[in-house]
Amino acid sequence: MRRLLGGAILTIAIVLGLLLGVGPLALGYLAKAGYEDLLADLVEDMPNREILQNRYNRGWFASSAAFEVLIPPDPAAQAPLHPIRIRLDSRIEQGPWIWLTTGFPPILGRVHTRLETDGLPVALPTLPVSIDLHADGSGRMQLRVPPGETLPTAQAMGLRHGPLDGDLVVSSGQESVEVRLTLPEAALTTPTGPLVRLTDLQFEADRPDDSSGTGRLQAALVELYGAAGEVGAGRTVSHVLRIEGLSATLSRALREGLLDLRLGLSAQQLATASMSYGRSELGLSGERLDAEALADLAEGIRMLATDQVAQEMRGLVTAGLIAGLAPRFVESATRIGVEPIRIETPDGLALGRLDLRLDPGTDSPNALTSGVVDWVILLRADGDLELPESVALDWIARSLEPGFEDESLPTSEPAAEQAARQEAEALLAGWIRDGWITRRANRVSSALRLGDGLLTINGKTVPLRR
Repeated sequence: MRRLLGGAILTIAIVLGLLLGVGPLALGYLAKAGYEDLLADLVEDMPNREILQNRYNRGWFASSAAFEVLIPPDPAAQAPLHPIRIRLDSRIEQGPWIWLTTGFPPILGRVHTRLETDGLPVALPTLPVSIDLHADGSGRMQLRVPPGETLPTAQAMGLRHGPLDGDLVVSSGQESVEVRLTLPEAALTTPTGPLVRLTDLQFEADRPDDSSGTGRLQAALVELYGAAGEVGAGRTVSHVLRIEGLSATLSRALREGLLDLRLGLSAQQLATASMSYGRSELGLSGERLDAEALADLAEGIRMLATDQVAQEMRGLVTAGLIAGLAPRFVESATRIGVEPIRIETPDGLALGRLDLRLDPGTDSPNALTSGVVDWVILLRADGDLELPESVALDWIARSLEPGFEDESLPTSEPAAEQAARQEAEALLAGWIRDGWITRRANRVSSALRLGDGLLTINGKTVPLRR
């Protein structure tokens, strides 16, 4: 009996020895395969990339890796063109203390990575990332960045931030993805001062499958800044837009090649340098959008913004783009909605909505020309806008003030503000007199209808096609 027990113990010891000795070797191969899959996902959407370094040193209980890629600048970008460099230095744990001490599914490897970037519009700090690679093909990434600051340069904005915590969970087969990110405070800075500041940022997103997904963002405070003047050799700054209680939700659903998008924006309070508003809501939606046509449209716009198309040919190319893509959106009966528009102003509510859709009707899109007017007969639109007259005057006057196109410019002088106000009053009075706008008590309103090539504004009809 003692001999039998001793043999069993010896057998178990040999088996455990083999597992502990050979196991890390086998898991090393699996960890390397998982790491290479991560890199493939990273560079999949990087066109014309140049891999500068891709090294993997596989060890017994731990491995190391270095990866560096250079992304050439997008020729369609309007900003100064700079290549983007991404570098990852990684250490991969694959020893028995990981897969013997974790739950189910067990972790095959744990990747500790330092991510460095250069050439982005924002100078990011070094990002420490930890990734768990599970036996079933799932993974979990954790991002833990301590408070810090990067300095702005002439080529990139700086970033001052609090502790950043992020998690990304990928299911087996990468069918579903969940993302969570929290940041208590951050500010984008330029050499002349702050540009944007936010507090209590929270972001969550989930993609149950390839055809649907939802993202949610909340921030307690967002402030956009602009130069307010100069003091000595420096500048004083004040916010040009302040948003309290910002919330944004974006959802997508793809069915049979048609994409539905919905974006909801809300804020508890909005304030500019001259106006303050209460709770504000804006909803945007797109239904039955041809996904492939959208991709082709984006590529066409990108091409038009480059030097690939001569200036004298851009009108012809644009007409060809419309002629080629419009029938695809018409065939799918695309609809664009803007609803609700709701803003609490000091003088009352501003309310609005717009429904725009493409209706093939009995006309065949293929028989129409590439002219924009020809496509108008396929448009159906229905919209309304009602707001306090004082608010309408403020908005019109604001659009007429010097420096309106560039919010970073100093606000206009009192004389210019008065001239803009007088012009706004004259414009609004003319629109009311001509019937384009209706005035009731202290509120103004107008309605828009479009169908069969006829545009009707506040009951006044204008033919758009002769």
